[in-house]
Amino acid sequence: MRFLLRCIGLFLAAGAFVAFVIDGAKSIADNVVQTQPVGAIWVWASERSFVAMQSAVQKNLSPAFWQKVLAPALTAPFSALLLFLAVLFLWLGRRPRSRVGYVTRG
Repeated sequence: MRFLLRCIGLFLAAGAFVAFVIDGAKSIADNVVQTQPVGAIWVWASERSFVAMQSAVQKNLSPAFWQKVLAPALTAPFSALLLFLAVLFLWLGRRPRSRVGYVTRG
């Protein structure tokens, strides 16, 4: 299980690096800092699921929750999201600490 989590973490880290390089190349070419937001990638990948999620959140939770919390979160850079997920998976797949040197008697 740890191996699978670490592999997923490494693939996500590689994806974050690729997304960062693409954003950097676009920024250099246009001479202004540009990043791809998570929302734009989601719409590009599956617009139907984005619209379905938006309507479900607005219907079941609150339209204000979508506007105040989720919409700003979807403007975060895609490379930052991938990096966060990579760190999370790598942390979950880490090896347990060695118990050598700890006192076990109470």
